[in-house]
Amino acid sequence: MKKEYIGKKIKEYRKIKDLTQENLGEKAGLHYTYIGQVERGEKEPSLKSLLNIADALDIGVDKLLINYNLSSEASIQISNITDLLLNRDEKELEMIYTLLKDLTKILEAHNIEN
Repeated sequence: MKKEYIGKKIKEYRKIKDLTQENLGEKAGLHYTYIGQVERGEKEPSLKSLLNIADALDIGVDKLLINYNLSSEASIQISNITDLLLNRDEKELEMIYTLLKDLTKILEAHNIEN
């Protein structure tokens, strides 16, 4: 994975959390200039730094690493949806899946009509 991509994701989540680079650096135990270098893709964060940054952003490190080749907003929305599903049992997940399938069919039909 490109270090520029990781930096971009860090910046997106930092802004969502309304943190400055300095705030994030303090929470992660890292210098704010290092945060800036990572966000710009100038430095590749170590695993320890990446874990500290994810903890400071209160997100899983997977959210910084997974690349769906989607817009950043779509990628964040998918992560948010995933978070909602994590604590559901199998029966609930089956119901949600059925609802999502039906909803996507409705959306596709609506898009065809327009």
